Amino acid sequence: MSEDLDKLISDAVEKALQGDMDVINNIEDRVTRSKAKAALVKAKRLAKAAIAEDAPKPEESKAVEALPAELSLTEKVSAVIAKKFPNTIESDEENSHIQMKGKNWFEIAQYLRDNPDFLFDSLQCVTGYDFGENEDLEVRYNLHSMTHNHAIEIRIKTDRNNPKVPSVEKVWRIGDWFERETYDMYGIVFEGHSNLTRILCPEDWEGWPLRKDYEVQETYHGIVVPKVKDGWE
Repeated sequence: MSEDLDKLISDAVEKALQGDMDVINNIEDRVTRSKAKAALVKAKRLAKAAIAEDAPKPEESKAVEALPAELSLTEKVSAVIAKKFPNTIESDEENSHIQMKGKNWFEIAQYLRDNPDFLFDSLQCVTGYDFGENEDLEVRYNLHSMTHNHAIEIRIKTDRNNPKVPSVEKVWRIGDWFERETYDMYGIVFEGHSNLTRILCPEDWEGWPLRKDYEVQETYHGIVVPKVKDGWE
């Protein structure tokens, strides 16, 4: 009896997959009809998964697959970017981060967010760094993928006398405040930002407080600005 029931359901599902749903809907026994519908859902799911498995993978995925398996994530990302965006990567020092030129950063950011092998959908931090007077400034980006649970750090140097880096506010919305804070503290201009204004200091504040050559202004609108505060030494 069980074998007959299984065959009935199997035949009904096969015909339903061919477009004849009446075979299942006309099963008189409610329990058997429910089992047939559940089997149909499962069969459709398996068929969809098989199609996805057989579908050709994007070129980006093939590029990653072609890389040696022993490479770290940082090295893989660096290699793929170097191939797709030539003359952009400066180094992937000690596998800890990728040192890049600012050229094409906006397009690269989009690529890192959308590439199925990387899917860096979360910009977790943007910060500046000052190497010292007469030296470059640097912007550092920490990217994380919630899908793949992996992370990388991108670093971009820029001339301290004319510091400019493409904005990625339109790639990761949280970049809005991150970039404004970095601008406020270091004076780095994020080109293409929709509202690059100070976010911590008043708009008419003089200088960039986290630069190593920063000198605190004597007064602000007639108020004396303390250079050292008790307990801050």
